[in-house]
Amino acid sequence: MKEETRIIIAFGLALLVIMFFSMTSPKNRSSENEQPRSIEQPVFENIQSQELPEISEKMVEIKNNFYTASIDLLGGKIVYFALNQYKRPGEENFLFFQKGNTLLDMVGGETIQQEYRVVSPAMKDTLVMRTIKNGIEFEKVIQYASSRYSMDVVLRQRNATNKTVNVHGITISLGSIFLNKRHPEDVTMEFMVLNGNKPTRFNIARQMKEKIPGTICVVKTRYQMYYFKSDQPVEFYVENKDSKINWGFYIHPFDLSAGQEWKFPFVLYIGPSDYFVARNEIHNIKVFGTGFFVSMGRLIFYILSMIHRIVPNWGLAIIMLTILIKIIFFPLTRSSLRSMKQMQKLRPYLQDIQKKYKENPQMMQKEIMNLYKTYKINPFSGCLPMLVQIPIFVGFFLALRNSIFLRGSGFILWIKDLSLPDTVAMIGAIPVNILPILMFITSFLQQRMTPAVDQSQKIMNVMLPLMMLVLFYNFSSGLLLYWVTMNLAGLIEQYYIYKFSKK
Repeated sequence: MKEETRIIIAFGLALLVIMFFSMTSPKNRSSENEQPRSIEQPVFENIQSQELPEISEKMVEIKNNFYTASIDLLGGKIVYFALNQYKRPGEENFLFFQKGNTLLDMVGGETIQQEYRVVSPAMKDTLVMRTIKNGIEFEKVIQYASSRYSMDVVLRQRNATNKTVNVHGITISLGSIFLNKRHPEDVTMEFMVLNGNKPTRFNIARQMKEKIPGTICVVKTRYQMYYFKSDQPVEFYVENKDSKINWGFYIHPFDLSAGQEWKFPFVLYIGPSDYFVARNEIHNIKVFGTGFFVSMGRLIFYILSMIHRIVPNWGLAIIMLTILIKIIFFPLTRSSLRSMKQMQKLRPYLQDIQKKYKENPQMMQKEIMNLYKTYKINPFSGCLPMLVQIPIFVGFFLALRNSIFLRGSGFILWIKDLSLPDTVAMIGAIPVNILPILMFITSFLQQRMTPAVDQSQKIMNVMLPLMMLVLFYNFSSGLLLYWVTMNLAGLIEQYYIYKFSKK
């Protein structure tokens, strides 16, 4: 196999895998356990989607070590939610809502929007809101802890009349987002419902109307996650209308006899979608995704976090882990480079064999393999280090892409946020990013140091770095820092190997 062919195959495989994981989100893939559902199933006629509900000035604030939230007593809905951590330079708050309507309730298709009053709670860190309409007492209890993102919520209705009342179905909103106004961080958005062990995923940007039975509902963006879990199955809804996504759940009509009380408890998590944060409160692994590359990413980030404990700078931790990876793979790389050097020396003999046996391909192949055997050369060894490192790179990519720990974390000098491109200036609408340019230069130098024997490979030495520059130009600086460090370490490695191989 020619050297340039090996490079093309290795790079092509890496490119396909990286593009697949960067351009295809989980919502567009179905696992063997997923159950696709038809969009022609019956839908709720009472889902309101034209405008967000009115927001009043009567607010109640709840806060803990992790977040600050505001609840509008008009409708008893969460309208503001901001994390206290992971803020970028210049950000006052890490907001989770454009305009929220979480926990807004509708009964029989009518948005109550009644004004709740706050009732003195029996427990600490608990908010109790209560209102009454047509003899039905409505109550919402939100219990929150000092160091948790999850809230324990209880919805309660009590028939305060002296006769049986039919409650015409209850719809509870869990969130809304405008697709045409969302932040770039929300471009990748996943909607998933779990019913037992069977997850249902779909593209909510294309889904017009749907109802899905289940006990768990998850909506994830790059950094944010909205997670609902109840012991009682409900019917979740998602609606895309006029570029606005609404989601929530529906409880079927039921009767309440005089004085009877109905309760519905559930858990509501609003917080980071990062596995290493959310796993402390959400224990269902399906919520976070599964698979070889996902597991590889978690392993790599776990090692990275261990290094970060020693060196409390994520940029330095990435550099140290990259060097560690290089050291581990050094024997493979050394073997590969030496093999390529030997292949270069054998090129004239290979050309002679090809000319001599051009009419007899089987004999040609036999003589070539004998030549490799005589000089103890493995023709595939040049590909091996690159192929082995593909899972490492893809795992690193997945780990760093959605890691909330890098959000707002600076490195040195111009790199102020490892979760963003390291833009230092703008030329018109084109950003000037330093790390991708350094990646191109170091990749080009690496290719120049790699043995090349013909013109086609010399062209490839320029084309490969150029393709990588275009592909990764707007990637996060954390990932590019890894790649630039890998290239610099590779240059030192190649120089060392070639220097001692001459001796």
